[in-house]
Amino acid sequence: MYKPCFAFDRSPAEKHDMFKSWDRDDRAFFAAGACHILANLFVQMHGHEGYKMVFIKPAEGFSGTHVYASDGTWAFDHNGWTHEKELLRLTELAYTEKYPGWAYTRICIDDSMSSLEEFCKKYTHRLPWQFARLPWERAYAYIKQFPERPPTDVPLI
Repeated sequence: MYKPCFAFDRSPAEKHDMFKSWDRDDRAFFAAGACHILANLFVQMHGHEGYKMVFIKPAEGFSGTHVYASDGTWAFDHNGWTHEKELLRLTELAYTEKYPGWAYTRICIDDSMSSLEEFCKKYTHRLPWQFARLPWERAYAYIKQFPERPPTDVPLI
């Protein structure tokens, strides 16, 4: 079952101490705080298959940003493979239950935004060198825990 990002929110101490934030388990780390790093590396590895970074941008005044990789059908994030429609449905359901009135815009980060640095600056996300350690090896190891391709035995929604 898809688990939304806020289930992994960083504590105030983790938000203020990059080493405490880094020390969380991988799923929590890539759900809240480094989802854009995971999505970016996934797209670098699978972009030739049509995967792009997708940014969930909450409406003004709400929290709940999230970045994942998607080909328009399948998504990859801290939960591994999920149908994108299911990811969006369960995210919206969880956030509107927690924050009545929560809404979002789905933004596909295409080739017009050519670098992770541009994305981070535009959408106020941490640059790779702003983590306690460079996150690339950790992101690569996390991606490699999952099958290379989405499951074929799961019916599309």
